[in-house]
Amino acid sequence: MQLYIDAHCHLKNICNYSDDLEKLISQGICGFICNAENPDNWDNILTLTQQYNNVYGCVGVHPWCIGSLQDDWVRDMQKLLNKNSRLMIGEVGLDKNYPDLELQESIFMAQLELAIELNRPIHIHCVGAWDKMLRILKTYKGCVELHAFSASDEILKQLLKKDNVFFSYSAAVLDSGRQKLLEVVKNTPADRILVESDTKSPLIIIDIVKRIADIKSVAVDKIADTIYKNSLRLIENGQIS
Repeated sequence: MQLYIDAHCHLKNICNYSDDLEKLISQGICGFICNAENPDNWDNILTLTQQYNNVYGCVGVHPWCIGSLQDDWVRDMQKLLNKNSRLMIGEVGLDKNYPDLELQESIFMAQLELAIELNRPIHIHCVGAWDKMLRILKTYKGCVELHAFSASDEILKQLLKKDNVFFSYSAAVLDSGRQKLLEVVKNTPADRILVESDTKSPLIIIDIVKRIADIKSVAVDKIADTIYKNSLRLIENGQIS
């Protein structure tokens, strides 16, 4: 049976399908990387990872959620990460469509510093702020997942110069009208690709893998196996070989 790992989903997503996890596993979806958006989610994420061996947790502050942070959030996040070596950092990042990009960057940098200090993979959201993100990541050496990647082919080329970046593709690739995105997928090396459900049913990643196989003109089982191995490398904090 072909195996899949959902590289980016959320607490609500997992809770909605928790009764069907055995069904999902029976169809090959054997792992879920579950991201938090704010400190209110962190304990629930941790509980899920303790309850299910195949749920891998990420704690972080999403750029949409920066307005309600307490002063001691960084200390609390560091404490949680120190106590739980399997936790990653996410979902974090920059979003030009939301207010106070300077504050977003400050909060993102604090979390990036934790990723550096504790050597954890970081799961990044970036919308419309690639100039800042490219500058920040230029010297970053840790393991990165770029969630729902849909930037330009030129940005892809710049990021491919780094040997520590994975590109996670969402259900957006199923839209035949997204020609620029489909070209970016085609140009992404197979050993850099991940797939994600984000807020949809985890079953969607099977269709995403099939679509990527079609875009790249390769056998479905071959690309699926490569993407599965990529996901394991991310979870194990491994760089691209």
